Amino acid sequence: MDRVEVSISDGKLSGIVQKGVYGNRFVAFRGIPYAKPPIGELRFKDPVPPKPWSGTRDASKYGNVAVQMDFIKQEIIGDEDCLYLNVFTNDINPSKKRAVMVSIHAGGFYMGSGNASFYGPDYIVQKDVVLVTLNYRLGVLGFLNLYDKVATGNQGLKDLIMALTWVQKNISKFGGDSENVTIFGESAGGALTHYLTLSPLSEGLFHKAISQSASVTCPWAFTEPGPSSTNKGFLLAKILGKATEDPKIAYEFLKTIDARKLIETERKNLLTEAERRQILFTCSPTLDHESPNPVFPVDLETLIHRGVKVPYLIGFNSSEGTFNLKSELFGHPKITKEDLSKINADFKMAVLPRVVATLPKIPITLSELRFYYFGDKAISEETLLEYADFLSDEFAIRGIMQTADIQMNNDNSEKTYLYQFSYESPTSLLRNIINNDLPGVSHGEELCYLFYPEIIKELGLSLPASDSEDYKMMKCLTQMWTDFAKTGNPTPSITDLTPIKWTPLKHGGNVFDYLNIDSKPQMKTFRKGEERWDWENARKKL
Repeated sequence: MDRVEVSISDGKLSGIVQKGVYGNRFVAFRGIPYAKPPIGELRFKDPVPPKPWSGTRDASKYGNVAVQMDFIKQEIIGDEDCLYLNVFTNDINPSKKRAVMVSIHAGGFYMGSGNASFYGPDYIVQKDVVLVTLNYRLGVLGFLNLYDKVATGNQGLKDLIMALTWVQKNISKFGGDSENVTIFGESAGGALTHYLTLSPLSEGLFHKAISQSASVTCPWAFTEPGPSSTNKGFLLAKILGKATEDPKIAYEFLKTIDARKLIETERKNLLTEAERRQILFTCSPTLDHESPNPVFPVDLETLIHRGVKVPYLIGFNSSEGTFNLKSELFGHPKITKEDLSKINADFKMAVLPRVVATLPKIPITLSELRFYYFGDKAISEETLLEYADFLSDEFAIRGIMQTADIQMNNDNSEKTYLYQFSYESPTSLLRNIINNDLPGVSHGEELCYLFYPEIIKELGLSLPASDSEDYKMMKCLTQMWTDFAKTGNPTPSITDLTPIKWTPLKHGGNVFDYLNIDSKPQMKTFRKGEERWDWENARKKL
């Protein structure tokens, strides 16, 4: 095994040269600590810089993943000591410093890692960039907010800021350009990416951003402050045997509980069956005004409307909601015939509480909203596609298009690129994992064309053949994403791989220009007030 050594600010690292799945070679440095283990007194606290080491640290293996429920085995895995990142490049000493891409993994703020199970570097690293993948604290360990200085929330977000600080300090040692860093992620990773573009704490730590299938304005991406009776931290303490409304008592108690027990109790007991069926999450980013160093120093609405000030690429898949209907493997029950019958009898069961609260402002009633998607038809197996459309709009598209609209009306509109990913393939990895037989491209499917998911070995699935349409899409998507990272433009030149010019949003217009990403990509437009997800104009169409 060939070894490569680098010296960074904390000590020496020994990485390995590896052969990629398509034969290309790259250098991998894995399991690099970017913060001290967040254990003991550091649990629920902001991350602190890592301790330097003496000698040479083996960087051939991934570090621990964050404590979480394994979605396939349905058992608790991982370790509280989880703040590690990985660096990949195909040339450690390039003649010119390379663009850096920092991947923020998906998983609803409660699962996932930067490891190769889903985020193998083999595809992206071929495109002459330095790729960084990482872990951050998940669930209650990453997002506990007791609205008191003992636990102020957003620990997982601050982990990401610490990782980006590490990148600024050290990435040049791997041939990376600290002045050209792109952050990107899908789902919760896309929302976290958007959060980082809004927070003053992360200003200057990156220069471009990509949010896939999510933004801060999606209704699941943020937890509003509420009474202690509904605060997940106090509820967790109560379930584990300490009923209190005193944040200091709850904090001291939760600090004593084994990390795996905390996460297991959170996953099994903090959501009602109805909340599970609505794909709600127990913990997510919150306002952290009690922190001396808040991620959000002012209210979120103000930050959102300031817009993203760096070049920004954002979009969604053609049928996001089919994932919600089929995603039982990810810890949420599959929608059954009986569920559909209950939702048919009471449509409110299908609508997120945060969305219900906003309907009067739109204005539209629940019954009008139901009629808008289903007409006079019953909600049943015969109307699953209509239901998937509703879920797509509720969970993803409305929020994403709200963000695109804000971008179109701020000074950075002409550096914002919008897409819809419509490439439908029967051999899509995620389609096969969740046994999705519905048409359209579900939430998460595009990830398999950006990253090599090692999980395909366990599932007995095969790699896209080099003459297949899937392989061509992998080459196309990695080209556009890495070109954007290098230049701020996803199609700087017209080539066989990128045969069309992707134009950005136009400032203040009535149409959203977007790239429809398919076997034959095309520029298209969404018209304000005329699209399905535009509930503000739904009454006109009823």
